[in-house]
Amino acid sequence: MSFQRYLVRRLLLTLPLLLGITVVAFLIANAVPADPINANLPPNQLNNETIVRAFREKWGLDKPPVEQYFVYLGNLLRGDMGRSIKSGEPVLADIAKYLPATIELSTVGIVLGMSLGIFFGVVSAVWRNSPVDYVVRFLSLIGVSFPIFLLALLGLTILHAELRLLPGPGRLGFTASEPPTVTGLFVVDSLLASDFDTLRDALRRLILPGFVLALYLSGIIARITRSSLLEVLGQDYMRTARAKGLNERNVILRHGLSNALIPVVTVIGLMYGNLLVGSVLIERIFAWPGIGQYMFRASTSQDFPAIMGVSMLIAFIYVVVNFVVDLLYYFIDPRIRLA
Repeated sequence: MSFQRYLVRRLLLTLPLLLGITVVAFLIANAVPADPINANLPPNQLNNETIVRAFREKWGLDKPPVEQYFVYLGNLLRGDMGRSIKSGEPVLADIAKYLPATIELSTVGIVLGMSLGIFFGVVSAVWRNSPVDYVVRFLSLIGVSFPIFLLALLGLTILHAELRLLPGPGRLGFTASEPPTVTGLFVVDSLLASDFDTLRDALRRLILPGFVLALYLSGIIARITRSSLLEVLGQDYMRTARAKGLNERNVILRHGLSNALIPVVTVIGLMYGNLLVGSVLIERIFAWPGIGQYMFRASTSQDFPAIMGVSMLIAFIYVVVNFVVDLLYYFIDPRIRLA
């Protein structure tokens, strides 16, 4: 199968999925029992019928639910996700403001976690039932089962408050200034601006929250890598490769790991999607102004346009991540190319 044909098939499967997600997001946002009027109007204005009626008309709350959905869908197709009731800004502008911080933190976490997890998973599988294997399995079990918020608090207490090895919460220190916004990623923008002081500060503040995420992720990835690689190591083609006199390192990495990556890539893709939309605790603990903070504020204030916008963002992220994972399958697994 050609790559173009494979790409078109995946795109055609993605479009109806996105349409279905808009329905689900709309239903979830309107299923919230609280009244957005009570959540957003001052108490002294709730008894004023003129103000309440104007508020309903402004935000389309006076229309039937079906009409509200089609109005929302039409606006969404034009790139308009509505205007936040709380901030008064377009939801898309709010998301563009908060999302880069989450992308920066999640990318650091997934890269570190993937590197550690795959490395220790391979080591554990190659030296199966050895002391090294037992240590890796024990540490990965701790990483998976240890509450991530407790790990974050311990890291802040020990490495920041007690030992003063790493800076505390926030994307930048008080003495550093934000670089000119190009991508919203401080590391990239400071590089583009040749602002190496800001770059150094931004990287130092990424270390602690990034490693907290990485330690949790690496435990899961290590266990999946070990399990998948052990299954591959018992295949006939691995014995054939050794019988041909190939170097053991090439046998493990070229023939073994490459064929064991399918489940690992799947898990990494899903975990990256989880990080982008689910790192609320880490962002609050480290005062990280990401999309998790925006989600929390929108849900607590019953900001329906923001809730629906974030719901669509979450769905879009998962669809894109799974789409990219499907494309990676094409290059990793030759059986897909030959199907």
